[in-house]
Amino acid sequence: MSTSRWLGIEWLPPTGCLLAVAGTSLESLLSLGADFPRPLLLAVPDTGLSAEEIAHLRRQGVTVFGKEESAAIARMIRERVATGEVVALADDIRSDLDQTVRSPNPVFQKVFEDYRGPVCPAWVDRLWARLLLRWTPDASEPAESFLVYIGPPCPMPAASCDWLHKSWYDLGERALSERPEIQEGLGVACFLALRRARSRVILTDGFQEGRSLSGGKLLAAGLRLARWLHRWVPERRVGIVLPHGIGATIANLACLLAGKTPVNLNFTAGRAMNSVAIRHSGLRTILTADALRAKLADFPWTDRTVDLPNLLRSFSRLSFLRDLLLSAYVPARLAIRLARIPAHGGDAEAALLFTSGTAGDPKGVVLSHRNLLANVSQIEAILGQIRIERLLACLPVFHSFGATATLWWPLLGGPHAVTYVSPTEAETLAQLIETYHIDLLITAPTFLRTLLRKATPQQLRSLKLVIVGSEKLPPALAAEFQVKFGAPVCEGYGLTEASPVISTNVMDLRYPAGSPAYSERNRLGTVGRIAPGISLRIRHIDTGADLPLSERGILCFRGANIFGGYLDDPVRTEAALSNGWLVSGDVGCLDEAGFLRIEGRISRFSKLAGEMVPHGTVEEEVLRAFIPELGETLEVAVVGIPHGKRGEELVLFSNQPLSPAAIRRKLAARGFSSLWSPRKVIVRPEIPKTPLGKVDFRRLREIALTEGE
Repeated sequence: MSTSRWLGIEWLPPTGCLLAVAGTSLESLLSLGADFPRPLLLAVPDTGLSAEEIAHLRRQGVTVFGKEESAAIARMIRERVATGEVVALADDIRSDLDQTVRSPNPVFQKVFEDYRGPVCPAWVDRLWARLLLRWTPDASEPAESFLVYIGPPCPMPAASCDWLHKSWYDLGERALSERPEIQEGLGVACFLALRRARSRVILTDGFQEGRSLSGGKLLAAGLRLARWLHRWVPERRVGIVLPHGIGATIANLACLLAGKTPVNLNFTAGRAMNSVAIRHSGLRTILTADALRAKLADFPWTDRTVDLPNLLRSFSRLSFLRDLLLSAYVPARLAIRLARIPAHGGDAEAALLFTSGTAGDPKGVVLSHRNLLANVSQIEAILGQIRIERLLACLPVFHSFGATATLWWPLLGGPHAVTYVSPTEAETLAQLIETYHIDLLITAPTFLRTLLRKATPQQLRSLKLVIVGSEKLPPALAAEFQVKFGAPVCEGYGLTEASPVISTNVMDLRYPAGSPAYSERNRLGTVGRIAPGISLRIRHIDTGADLPLSERGILCFRGANIFGGYLDDPVRTEAALSNGWLVSGDVGCLDEAGFLRIEGRISRFSKLAGEMVPHGTVEEEVLRAFIPELGETLEVAVVGIPHGKRGEELVLFSNQPLSPAAIRRKLAARGFSSLWSPRKVIVRPEIPKTPLGKVDFRRLREIALTEGE
């Protein structure tokens, strides 16, 4: 029998009240009535329920109703509440552990809006206790099947669905943020996950001719290097200059096991940025490979730069065997103490990443143990149920998406990772996908475009899903890729400051392709629903006032995955964090189904004649207008620069000849005013990009300002 524990029950008034419950499972709904300390009437819309489920619920005393009965149900709830009863009205019944927040379904919404009386939001958490169990030394089944969180009652005379939607986000965020498991050290969590997977292959290095390591061998290598770090590196931070692969994985793991912070440096970013990163982070020791060091002659190497492959070879076989036996056979808690792995992590620094600086100076983003454990658990909540076995890990580990999704997730119990040193070598990546039967590819649209040109359908036939981030996904690219290879391309969204995953579209691979259930969690033109455990607010661009979630404004996020601040930079930290909320700098809103739409960064808007014009939308419309005649190779990018009379004007960069007049005509035909038409076009054979494929808007703005003089 399922059992529950109620948190926040003090919010309930002693008289009657409506509990507005976010979508939950059938089993959980029925258990609410058994465990609630007062008599509880249960009601739920019949949306999506089978005849058998409806009959079962009614036999258990649950009121199940359809759209045509909504007015009568609202009246019944008002009457019951008036007599002092508590009524739990559930939004819908879900068959799996998907705990993303959704917009209230229309039947629920009609009843909720017709009801006018005291109401408290409620959230049933059936996910985190089971999912986080793997990271505890003494793993045992949780005492309760699920937790029920009750939020404060609506302070307004009549509660709105927007208030309820926000309350569900807040309670869902609380359900993860209060879990004690994410206070563990990331090193301990890795130790426990790899120990349990000691016989399973965790990592295959596609650059090193397919060399593979099991969880046990990877953990032993990490422990051995951690001993060396304990003895020879007194500083708390260790620099790592390595591409993704076995070496980078062992180095990052060893740092965590030794209580050090890995600082993965972006060796493609140039000497100036890395000099700043090394100086600000106080690095004295860098782990690298002599072969890579020879290629990076201009890199600002520290006096103590260590060739990691040679160092690992210098360790005796006996020392590896000792750590292999320690990790596998000594009781977990004792092994953790003997290996001197810090048991508590919490808000302590676990990783330090430097942003790419495409729109400004690079910043040092400090991510805590809690941040990374929370975000990995959020990734697992989204992708862990859909049968992903092998992941192609080709994004660099100095990139937040590459680090969390393709390094820490596999180490903490995720899929088998097949690594490669670069996302740009499409021919080799296609061979790896074919050889290792890769299910999931995580990459950026720029690299996906290259793969589209150079891979054959036969090579990519095993791919079940592609998830892209880092830049906006052109719909034409997604459609062309799926037509050629049969694999759907889903767009996600994240920020380094959020560890980084915030949301993603996804196809549910448990269901047949083409079925409604297969594509229910994917909507083109959005970046998916927000990951479980993250709350959302939208603020007015000018005033900062709180807006309805359906209105366009600055996106703000709160959750255990949100960072605590920039390295030694209180000014920019204060601008980024407001009372625990990350002010993203991105403009967007939720659609009617709870999917997140991103219009662009606020820095990529221009205020023209009082109207906020999004550069990204201008780019999309220009591409839609001109691709039919100029082809899919057309690329454009828009920046805003100061103008004496107008305050600001738009400049468009293109890799093919375009004229301002032609753009103006095309946009006018599509219903846009002349304000949206760039006044100047600069043609370049290639649009400047960063090594990760992002458009380098800072460089574009410099060019536009120079050519405007």
